[in-house]
Amino acid sequence: MNKTTLLAGPLRRLRNLLVLTTGLGLAHHAAAQSFLRADGQRIVNASNQEVILNGMNLGNWAVQEGYMMKVGWPGATINGATKQTQGAVKKSLYNAGMSDAAVETFYQNYRDNFITKPDIDYIASKGFNCVRLPLHYELFLTPSQRAVRNSVMRGTVSYDSYVSQLTGWYNANQLFTDPANMAALAMIDNTLAWAQANNMYVVLDMHAVPGSQGTDANIADQIVANDLWNRQINQDVLDRLWRFVSNRYKNDARVAMYDLINEPNNYPSNQKIHDVFQRLITSIRGQGDNHLILVEGNGWGNDYNYLEPFIFPNRSNLVYNSHRYSAQGYLMDNGVNSTGGSPNTIRFIGDLRNFRSTHNVPIWVGETGENPDDNWMREAAKNLNSVGIGWCHWTYKRFEDRSNPAFMHINPPYVVDGPAGLSQVLTNIQWANCVPNTTVAAVSPNQNGIVNYPGGGNYNGTTAPPSGPSIGRIYEISSKNGGKAMEVSANSQANGGRVQQWGWVASASQKWKLVDAGGGYVRIVNLNSNKSLDIAGPSTADGAAVHQWDWLSQDSQYWQIIGNGDGTYRIISKYSGKALDVANNSTADGAAVHMWTYGGGDNQRWWFSDQGAARTTLATAGAALDSRLQLYPTTVAAQLSFDYTADQAHRVQLQLVDLLGKTVLQRPEAPVHAGLNTFQLNVAALPAGVYVLRVGTPEGQLQRRLVISH
Repeated sequence: MNKTTLLAGPLRRLRNLLVLTTGLGLAHHAAAQSFLRADGQRIVNASNQEVILNGMNLGNWAVQEGYMMKVGWPGATINGATKQTQGAVKKSLYNAGMSDAAVETFYQNYRDNFITKPDIDYIASKGFNCVRLPLHYELFLTPSQRAVRNSVMRGTVSYDSYVSQLTGWYNANQLFTDPANMAALAMIDNTLAWAQANNMYVVLDMHAVPGSQGTDANIADQIVANDLWNRQINQDVLDRLWRFVSNRYKNDARVAMYDLINEPNNYPSNQKIHDVFQRLITSIRGQGDNHLILVEGNGWGNDYNYLEPFIFPNRSNLVYNSHRYSAQGYLMDNGVNSTGGSPNTIRFIGDLRNFRSTHNVPIWVGETGENPDDNWMREAAKNLNSVGIGWCHWTYKRFEDRSNPAFMHINPPYVVDGPAGLSQVLTNIQWANCVPNTTVAAVSPNQNGIVNYPGGGNYNGTTAPPSGPSIGRIYEISSKNGGKAMEVSANSQANGGRVQQWGWVASASQKWKLVDAGGGYVRIVNLNSNKSLDIAGPSTADGAAVHQWDWLSQDSQYWQIIGNGDGTYRIISKYSGKALDVANNSTADGAAVHMWTYGGGDNQRWWFSDQGAARTTLATAGAALDSRLQLYPTTVAAQLSFDYTADQAHRVQLQLVDLLGKTVLQRPEAPVHAGLNTFQLNVAALPAGVYVLRVGTPEGQLQRRLVISH
């Protein structure tokens, strides 16, 4: 958001495979119930429960707006004009003598430090259920492509030359084809994982688009005003970018909405804005992507003339996005019935409600806040929520030496003051060093009675713990897609035995026991081997293999079983939040069962057919006993260390076995005393690989998986 405009008039704004964990301290990774969708005027989940997205903008991370970098900063000259954009921030560093490589290194470190999991944890702790992630299109370019754009900021390459090269990359299909070199993807994927761990949704916002979407320089890191609308190549690049994003995330239910173009402004033709939106919507829907799509009107997300829902051929799952700001010189009434301007100018809450009912579409306020009056922000948040309209506070944190309307402030030094302070900047932007503002009390949902789920729902889409298959029973678990049973291949009893589907023959390898793992999770244990269903690695990636393994106290062996409402269930990993899935929707015998983001397909829906009560021992050790063994780190080079807490004096057996179950190291029974006992084993002579530590106690055997890596 451009603070100058605000004051002047109508506003503006793998996991490493070798690192294995015992599960202690891991976040509870719940899976989103399903894609959110529009149901008339409401946003709902697959259980038709209303979801009000009350969120926090992560501004100043991918796109730095000048006023958030230093209040009163005069900016720098780019392409013949003085601006306070992110490019101008870079120009100030170039002018101070920093090389291109040094500036890029700083920005990479800045992105790594500015938002991390503790930031998302903190936002969630205040009651928010979503975050909006403002993105810059340049972070989808490769480093070498981005360097050309940076050269425009430095002044060594002309803007027209950059556009010419951009056109060449587009024509040669060299844009958005190298995911490993797109800085934006790490930001998105990390945010999705951190949000999911906190039962939060993510809105992907294309905040700075190719060519700039208006005259407001800050929001688009602008070089030339309105060049998105004036140059076809910029529209082509934006379309290809959204095709790429859609193709990557179209099956990811953690993404709540796509915000296609942030705040179009001061372009004289709403017809042109409509046509570009229509092209993007058509491209996304053409890929089978049914995510909610946010439409932002001209005038910083407020003027919807010729952008009404009936203008679009495919209006399903559209949400209309208003941005509401108010400050001295631009005061706005927060009354729930207040109106002002035309019916298609939606800023006042009464206008929002009227537009919503007239067009039968959901409304979301994608940005609001940036007001020196906490009472105004509190009133706006509460009143919007009272009429079922979600909102997203602008912004989470920005630089200033005092409290400001952001959620938190970052103390000086400022980036624009030059290289000497940049090391301290990278420290100050980290969550632990940021300072909460008075805004926290003003807008936090859990301090203001703001409701995220009016009908009593939740992130998992259930109003009560789901009634599902009973603990302590044996089941055939079969895919709705092909009707075939999940089994361990070749009746294997070995660690790593492959899990697949096969026609039902009632063998023990096709039968599974459910064992209570606590907290609403279960172990799924193969009757033939008495080993746990487990994610290989463990990995959080789509396509991660599923196999069987000795019982371990880690989240890769804990599963949530959630009813789908049609008699089937989804089986969700606590570790990854992803669903058991039959690969490639196959109906063939031998098709692999693996992990994939839940999308609701029949290959992710499972029947549980009761085969009777479990008659064999379901555990080698109970949960209370199991927690007594602590192994860390789980990757070791020469010496293995672990702790065992005993409730009384007794003796234990220590054994290390390899993947084939062969004992490679064993110690005589060792005495332990009541309380904490620490052990160390020298493993320097053992080959690198995966092993299992076994600790035999009078009450049962405890096991932990580990990696020896020399």
